[in-house]
Amino acid sequence: MSSDCQWHVERSKQVLKDYPEIKSYFGNYPLSIVFIVFLVILQWSMAWLVKDMPWWMIGIVSLCIGQFILHSLGVFVHEVAHNLILKGKFGSAFSLFLIELGSLSFGKSLTYIGIHGKSHHMHLNDYQKDYEWWDKKQAEFLTANFLWRLGETLLHLLPGGVIIAELVLDSFIPPDPRQVKIFKKPIVLEVVLVGTSLALHALAWYTIGWQASLYMFWSLTLLVGNWGVTFKGQSIAEHNIYQEGKTYSTYSWTNIPFFNTGYHDEHHTFANIPWIHLPKIKQIAPEYFTNDNPYSYFRLWWLWAKSIFTPVKFNRYQPETNLVIREEAKV
Repeated sequence: MSSDCQWHVERSKQVLKDYPEIKSYFGNYPLSIVFIVFLVILQWSMAWLVKDMPWWMIGIVSLCIGQFILHSLGVFVHEVAHNLILKGKFGSAFSLFLIELGSLSFGKSLTYIGIHGKSHHMHLNDYQKDYEWWDKKQAEFLTANFLWRLGETLLHLLPGGVIIAELVLDSFIPPDPRQVKIFKKPIVLEVVLVGTSLALHALAWYTIGWQASLYMFWSLTLLVGNWGVTFKGQSIAEHNIYQEGKTYSTYSWTNIPFFNTGYHDEHHTFANIPWIHLPKIKQIAPEYFTNDNPYSYFRLWWLWAKSIFTPVKFNRYQPETNLVIREEAKV
C-alpha cells in the first residue's frame, strides 16, 4: 500500500468517526443496470443513424458523440471493478456483458477490472505499481520528438490508429519495466466478451451496414487515444495537478452525463460507495473534501492538445506538472 493510499484510508476512518451515517451508503446499486441499458440503446441508435453517411462524416459523429457515450458506459466498467452494481461474480459478469453490448471493447473492460483496484487504489501515485501513470520512457521519448508526437496525433484520428501507434512505439521504445499487478482474467468470460464484440460487429455490418460497424469501432479507438477529450481530461484532472494532494474532484455539469465521475476524491476515500451516492458524501462532510479541480475536462484536454500532446507536461511522475498546468490554465 502506497503512502497516498494510506492517507485515504486514514482519512476515511476519521470521516466515519465524525459522520457514521455515511456507512448507510456502502454497497452496490443494482439500478445502474437501467442506465447501462439506456446507453447501449443510445449507442446502437447512433449506429443506425449513420448508416447512410459517408465515412468522413461517421468520423465526425464518432468524435463528437460516440466517444462520449462510451465514456459514460466506461464509468460503469469502473463500478463493476469495485463490485458496485450487482453482487457476486455472476452479477459482475452479467454487468460486463451488458456493457459489452454497447462498447464492443473486445473484452478490454475485463483487462481494466483485473488491474484497477489492486494497482491504482492500493498503490496510488507509486510509479512502479500504479498502472495509471504513463510510461516514463515513452513519455520522455515523445516529449523530445515533436514529429513522433505529431504523427501519433494524426494516427489517433483514424479508426484503429491508436492500436497501430502503440505497436509502433512499443517496438522502438519498449515500456519501462514495472511491478504492476494484474489479476488473472477468467478465460471463459474473456472468450464470451471478445466473441460478443465480434458477433455484434458482424451483426451491425450485415443488418445495418458497414457504416454502423465503423462507427462503433471508431468511437472506441477515439475514446482511448489522444482525442478522447473527456476521457483523457478526466485522467489529467484526478491526481496531483494544482497543489500537493492525493486526489482531486471536478464538481461540474459533466457529472450528469458521466455519472458523478468527477467525485474522485470522495471515491478514493470510500471506494465501496456507488456513483449515485458520492455527492451526498460531499454534502455530509464538506470540510474533508476540499481538493476542488476548478477546470473542466475539456479545458485540461485542450491545454494538453495545445502542446501537441506533450506527455511530460501532464504526466504524474513530473513534479513540475503542477506549476505548468497552473500557469497555462491562466492563459
